[in-house]
Amino acid sequence: MGKEVWISTAPAHASNLRPLKHSFSDNEDTLAMARDTRKRNDAGESLSAQNFPAEIFGAPHAKEKDYRLPNIFFAGSYWAVSQRAADVLRQFDLGGGGLYPVRVYKKDRKTLVDGEWLCINFGNVKHAFLPDESRNFWAGSAGKWVGRAAMTDYDTALSPIALTGPDIWIDPIVRDAIFFSDGLGRALKKAKADKGFFLNRCRVLGLG
Repeated sequence: MGKEVWISTAPAHASNLRPLKHSFSDNEDTLAMARDTRKRNDAGESLSAQNFPAEIFGAPHAKEKDYRLPNIFFAGSYWAVSQRAADVLRQFDLGGGGLYPVRVYKKDRKTLVDGEWLCINFGNVKHAFLPDESRNFWAGSAGKWVGRAAMTDYDTALSPIALTGPDIWIDPIVRDAIFFSDGLGRALKKAKADKGFFLNRCRVLGLG
């Protein structure tokens, strides 16, 4: 693992939030489970395949432009990635995370959206964010920090803990962000699989 880290602010960007539903939307019991899964995934918990839907499909108001999907997008309670991004992710240590195939349909639930897609479980937590050393963050509710839209490379400061363990993780005090190791971030960019990830480099402090 290199001595840099990448932050993805994908969850904060409206362009990744599509008018899509999922097969757990069909009844109240499974919908409640899906909402709980979202909270657990956002918290970096390791989840099993049964927590993820078999299908994602357009909401009644979805338009053709909504099916032109980036390499990571949000559908109801779930984040999904393209096959291109998944091929890169699988080359790295996902720790307790995982990728689960999902069929993506238009709103008729018959017409497949081009490409192959997988739901992603982030599955790991690292306590590495250094708010006092970071720029372009503001203190939000529940003790979480929120990155501003103007975030650029090296605004985010992390401790050396970020350089250990899995290549993808959630920091519990940073809202709407996913972190990637240097190798994984670079690989996503090299494969041109980073559209929608909104990646910026982080500073790792305390290396001596």
